Amino acid sequence: MPRVSFIIPNYNGVELFKKNLTSILAAARPEDEIIIIDDASSDPSLEWLTTTYVLKPEVSQLEFEILAGFVRETDEHIKLRVIVNHQNLRFAAACNRAVSLAQHPYVFLLNNDVQPQADVLMYLLPHFQDSSVFAVGCHEIEGHQGNISGGKNVLIFARGMFIHNRVADFSTGNTAWASGGSSLFDKQKWQALGGFDLDYYPAYWEDTDLSFRARQKGWRVMFEASAVVQHNHETTNNTVFGQQKIAAISWCNAQKFVWKNGTYSQKLLNLIWQPYWWLKRHNI
Repeated sequence: MPRVSFIIPNYNGVELFKKNLTSILAAARPEDEIIIIDDASSDPSLEWLTTTYVLKPEVSQLEFEILAGFVRETDEHIKLRVIVNHQNLRFAAACNRAVSLAQHPYVFLLNNDVQPQADVLMYLLPHFQDSSVFAVGCHEIEGHQGNISGGKNVLIFARGMFIHNRVADFSTGNTAWASGGSSLFDKQKWQALGGFDLDYYPAYWEDTDLSFRARQKGWRVMFEASAVVQHNHETTNNTVFGQQKIAAISWCNAQKFVWKNGTYSQKLLNLIWQPYWWLKRHNI
């Protein structure tokens, strides 16, 4: 099978590494690489990685990053690389940087609160035998929600807004978008699209937007039911922003999505329905 670059963005996630990195290592094959991109963490993430694994510096310093390659002292000899952002760029920019440095044709984006099953690539990679496939999302088992399924979604336009929901049928097939937290992407197609759009800074809707643009090009965005990951949603966004700010950010980016990707009539409907959404958001 083709080689894969695992990409794990991290911000103050040392405790998540302790829980989940072993599972990610188990899912990687000797020919793969794991890239951890640290987004200017203030916690001991880098110290823990350094003391847990053997670091071998490759590049001393770049404008915004330090690259270091380090190999596990095990029989697997899986290559791990660390990219250290000297300023906090947030999720989209961090992922774009890591993808640009990935050495393999497929990039597997995984949040640091995700535990993939060891055989996950066996189910994801065969989809790319179809040259029209852009991405394949994993079947997320969400422990924090009582082990319900996630990862397969629909995107509808209603009352002037694009609204996304999980599906009822979690069989393998097409999905509206591939999650940036547990999906395998074709790197060449990713770069042709320009990766995540940084206009969605600091977070939310960037993965929906990327998949939407891919589908507009005629590329397929898939969901694989047998590619199982545990996703317990311990993101640092709650700590950094708080629930109220997260809701405001998501709403703002949902508006950006309409005005970037909507048709003329959809944009007009968005304007017409603004009073309704304002009242709804303020619980009036």
